[in-house]
Amino acid sequence: MFDKILRSKWIPVLPQVLTLVGFILIIMFGWSISTNDEKFVLTLRNTNLANLIIWCFWWPVIILASVLFGRLWCTVCPMELMASLLNRIGLKLKVPKFLRSGWAITLLYAIVLVIGVHTFAIHRFPNRMALYMAILLGLTIVVSLIFKKRAFCSYFCPVGTLLGLYSTTAAMEWRVKERKTCDACKEKPCVNKKRDFAWYGRACQSNLFPGSLSDNIDCILCTQCMKACPYDNVTFRFRWPFKDFLKGLKVNLPQIGFILIVFGFAFYEVVTEWGPGKQWLMAPFKVINSQFHISAPLNGTVNALLLFIVLPLVLFMIFSFLQSLISKSKNGYAILKYYIVAFIPVIAAVHFAKALVKSVSRFQYVPGALIDPDGIETAHALIGGVIQIGGQWQKVLNYMAQGFSVFVISIGFVVTLNLLIRFAHKENEKFPVFYFVLSFVYFTCTAGALVGKMFG
Repeated sequence: MFDKILRSKWIPVLPQVLTLVGFILIIMFGWSISTNDEKFVLTLRNTNLANLIIWCFWWPVIILASVLFGRLWCTVCPMELMASLLNRIGLKLKVPKFLRSGWAITLLYAIVLVIGVHTFAIHRFPNRMALYMAILLGLTIVVSLIFKKRAFCSYFCPVGTLLGLYSTTAAMEWRVKERKTCDACKEKPCVNKKRDFAWYGRACQSNLFPGSLSDNIDCILCTQCMKACPYDNVTFRFRWPFKDFLKGLKVNLPQIGFILIVFGFAFYEVVTEWGPGKQWLMAPFKVINSQFHISAPLNGTVNALLLFIVLPLVLFMIFSFLQSLISKSKNGYAILKYYIVAFIPVIAAVHFAKALVKSVSRFQYVPGALIDPDGIETAHALIGGVIQIGGQWQKVLNYMAQGFSVFVISIGFVVTLNLLIRFAHKENEKFPVFYFVLSFVYFTCTAGALVGKMFG
């Protein structure tokens, strides 16, 4: 039944059209809403409907969905629809090697976090959020008109890369039913270039052969290969979570850089949920900004660079060096790469926890945002104490979300520890004590912050 729905000519086109309309409407509703009051915007970000939808529900939900089910957002993303349309009239140039390497995505993700979020606060100001979304839309159009196939999705979109890494933990996979059927197929319509511009059953625009898929990272679940297959050999099915890791997940250097950035970002996002945790984490950076007389908004830039890029890199270099002192292997880079990959489950669990806690805590703002979409009057009323929201029911929901999140982070830590031990055993290495220490500290600080928030 589910496969029959996925083969429909309306899937994924109809959902993509709907999300494109929603995308444009959110840009329109957020475009003119702004303020210079940095205290006021802390409330406005939750009362403005456009901002609330994007940062408090859409973004958390796609994180949750990717961890549980895979890259489902990519199935309905309007960017893929635009790429498939514009590629027909574009220049169809080959994507340069640098872009195909993956470094452009890692660099773009770093820019979004460091400059977009932590310098210009695009997650707080509705007009800046709208500008960011418009830039993404414009970038999709330009890239699709210049390069062939879905170049934006494959080589520019940081969201897709993040969801791809997290989807390795998912309990769903897009695979062929029988590999021998694919091997025996002579025409291979799922990758036949003659079908590059077919509306129904296009050849894979991500240059993937369904019969060779071994993990969830790259496939965007566009369903086109299922439609193209004459043997009904492609399906979306359940599997054991974390299955990709057991087969030896392969990542490249740009993806390792991406993982390190997310390592720092997810840690920051959860630890700062708890007031004392935020004070403890940010204290050294306040000293640095004070000593060098760095003020807003550049202090946010410095903090983000140190937290999301410098600190994770230094930490892994130190712990990798310490582990190498007791290692038997001469290929230190290969071991380091796998050990970093082993951190994906706990990072995904921490990000999952943040997404869940954030979405649940913002339920209380929905009724007011539906009545006052701009959110300005509601924000003033909340700050002035004219209206109150939430209540006991919201506290109960928050408590449940925080408690469940601690459980999720615990699972992520256990899986990461298991992967570290498995690799050490496979390579006849000693127990990865230093990576264990790093993962344990990561788990303790993030889970501890949520426990502190629950009882603080």
